[in-house]
Amino acid sequence: MEGSEELRETLVGMRRELDMLQTETAHANVLLRALDALLCVDGDADPFAGVFSDLLPIFKASHAIVLIQEDNDESLLECAASNAPALVGSRWKSSSLIAKVLSGRIVTTLSTEGTEDWPPEADACLERTQSALYLPLAVRDRRGLLMLLRTHGCAGFDRSHVTLARKFSVLASHAFAARNAHQTEAESTRLKHLADQLRVSQEALAFRANHDQLTGLPNRARIQELVDEALARKRPGEKLALAFIDLDDFKRVNDFHGHAAGDALLKGVADRIRAEVRKTDVLGRISGDEFVIVLDPFDEEEEIVALVGRIRDRLQAPFEIEGFAVDGTGSIGVAFFPAHGRDYETLRRNADTAMYQAKLASKGSVEFFSQELGRKLADRISLERRLRAAFDDREFKCVLQAKVDIHTREIVGFEALVRWVDRHGVVHAPGYFLKSANELGLLDGIANIVLDELIAKLPSLDACFGDGLRYSINVSPAQAAKPVFMRALAEKISATGRTRNFMLELTEESLLAAGVFQSEILPLLREKGIGISIDDFGTGYSSLSTLADITADELKFDRSFIRAIHQRPRSQSILRAVESLSAALGIDLVAEGIETDLENDYLKNKTRIRVGQGYLFHAPQFIDDIIAEHATLVSVAEPDSEHRATGVLR
Repeated sequence: MEGSEELRETLVGMRRELDMLQTETAHANVLLRALDALLCVDGDADPFAGVFSDLLPIFKASHAIVLIQEDNDESLLECAASNAPALVGSRWKSSSLIAKVLSGRIVTTLSTEGTEDWPPEADACLERTQSALYLPLAVRDRRGLLMLLRTHGCAGFDRSHVTLARKFSVLASHAFAARNAHQTEAESTRLKHLADQLRVSQEALAFRANHDQLTGLPNRARIQELVDEALARKRPGEKLALAFIDLDDFKRVNDFHGHAAGDALLKGVADRIRAEVRKTDVLGRISGDEFVIVLDPFDEEEEIVALVGRIRDRLQAPFEIEGFAVDGTGSIGVAFFPAHGRDYETLRRNADTAMYQAKLASKGSVEFFSQELGRKLADRISLERRLRAAFDDREFKCVLQAKVDIHTREIVGFEALVRWVDRHGVVHAPGYFLKSANELGLLDGIANIVLDELIAKLPSLDACFGDGLRYSINVSPAQAAKPVFMRALAEKISATGRTRNFMLELTEESLLAAGVFQSEILPLLREKGIGISIDDFGTGYSSLSTLADITADELKFDRSFIRAIHQRPRSQSILRAVESLSAALGIDLVAEGIETDLENDYLKNKTRIRVGQGYLFHAPQFIDDIIAEHATLVSVAEPDSEHRATGVLR
């Protein structure tokens, strides 16, 4: 979930930067065209005719008017150029607004009603309610301005237009001065120098818009353009391959070594791949730790198999970064044109699917797309579509599995789990949908749906089992590291007024990178009285120091150690050590996954463990079924108050 949010934030930032670069590139192109129009005018031809044709569409303006102060009377201005021929030569009186512009300011207005004493020529072809943009022109010893007006009813000019106007103001001042001076050599040199600067700027902006700033490789948009161009040139029988590379465990590099090391690794990976590909191939970086290689041309697929194999092998060797050996392996998926797609997006998606399969099989491996993978992709897309609809329809339901006293089988608590009951009534276990739900960013919402149902059913559960039970809520590692989610979860539980009845179950992985959790979230949970349970203990990065710091209330000993424990001396020894540890720290120990009487008998007779959980006692059930079943048991049993208040599994 965290990775999805980070990726989403990164993509939003990239789009914002790309929009900015595209705007700046468009500005540079406009200025270059306008400058070319000014420099290529012969004789006495009006240089502004070409300028206006380029300028007006960009500003979405209907009229352009150039006014210059007269030599003998600075209070009067003459129209020296306009796209409305009737205005050329007309004389305009200065106003307070015009005075601001002549002093060097860019001014925008929503109407032109403030302009006093328009000449008759202006009143004949302009409306005073037009939005206007004024920019100053410096013409040797005289001052002037350029007025751009929009058609009546159009919105006003925005900030990007003002930015472009500032740039054009400098250009137009030089150009007009050059025309009045019959383009002297000095003015011509200045204009040519300005043109050179603009062209250099244009090239730099184009590079920035099309390339990744860290590695210098083509970015996502440019790669797509290059692939589209290559595919358009393909003749029947010609092929192309697209390889998709995703670095393995790149987030761990950033988390443990810092983002500077992560950036160094990305540059190192780019250099190694660049050294292996051919001159005709194209390497690009399309997102954080994802690279694409366009392999073109080739005759036999064996060529691509060998080349991709060499790239994989080069990435296997550790990278030396800041004195540390850092792994930079990448899982690689490959798709071929035309067999696996005839456009960039299809090829990229299929190569991505193959890469995903490679990562599942063995990180750092290579997989080639196939029709079977295509079917899996279709199934995944279908599942994602159904999950989104299920989330909107709140098809996710809370189920409870009892925690019991293994000696008396009395219920002492419940663990809240999730099931997806689709529109056809089919019940899906978490293994079927949770991974996809996490990738889609739905996990937090599903957790809230489950918790909302549990809270709503608490009064009915109290009537069955009393109000002293504790309900455990599972929290994923990604969720535990998100302060916003955890605070909201704590507040929702706190709002019930019964925080003592709730416990959050976290895995050891959640505690491994527990800086944010320990510094911000744990104190909040302790303050509110919400319990902490460490789930699947012994299967992750078990750390005694972390266990001491976290001050957990409960430790759940994983099923992998409980299975057939009566026959496994090593598991018995580990259990005794954990039992001593939990007793020393004052932490309750729960045995997970008890499924046979032999396992339970060993725990009862050979350990001090009191609480267990597993299918031997209770399979997860929907809350309404638990309540209904309890009501049935009560109706046929002796209706004593003790039975109703505790709940015993028969």
